[in-house]
Amino acid sequence: MLLQEGAEGLRLFEEPIKRVQEWEEIREQLQEPLVLPVPIKLHLIRHAESRINADKRVTGSQDVELSSFGEEQAKHLGTKLDSYYDLAFTSTLQRSRRTLEIAIESSGISIGCILQDYRLNERSLGILEGQKYRWIPEYAYGDLNYAPERGESYKRVAQRVLSFLLNLAHFTSEKPLSRILISGHMGPMRIMVGLLMQEKDPATVLSLKFSNTEVIKLTWERLQIPGFLASILNN
Repeated sequence: MLLQEGAEGLRLFEEPIKRVQEWEEIREQLQEPLVLPVPIKLHLIRHAESRINADKRVTGSQDVELSSFGEEQAKHLGTKLDSYYDLAFTSTLQRSRRTLEIAIESSGISIGCILQDYRLNERSLGILEGQKYRWIPEYAYGDLNYAPERGESYKRVAQRVLSFLLNLAHFTSEKPLSRILISGHMGPMRIMVGLLMQEKDPATVLSLKFSNTEVIKLTWERLQIPGFLASILNN
């Protein structure tokens, strides 16, 4: 089993620390930019193709297996990654976990500790889940408050992702880290890239697209509120 549940790092992310903080808490902690002790090489992966992806249907929060093609994609993923990471995260959904497992098994990547975090899970899309892909005007317009019936808004996803990054930023001040890998999903990746690239326009952020097993390589030096979230945090 790859997940090192007894590892020292995991205890720092257990409850009550591993939670989605309220916006008031996030606002208070990020009144000034939070500067990391050293720059972190942060590599973000979108999981390999799932069975629902293959059928061009909306997955959302459903926990689905990789397709056979997705497993082949994951085998080749290691060629896009570094040979070592201090720390890696997956969501709690099997398509995220399995992508990382196969990449490690096939390429021999070495990782100090691998952790799961539900805050990295794909957003719930409510009644849209299982349906064929279609254009959603609210997403095209960058409406962070829009949520499908019984689904989750991007405002809530941003709250989850910011809570995760705040915990991780504080953790890096206690432990020497230089490389972190995250295996995740389209929705949270959009928000995370928007945060770290300091995007100003929410429509730009929600239009970001990542292919299965695409790797986004960033240098993370600070955490602060970007323009696309300013209106949320100022209300």
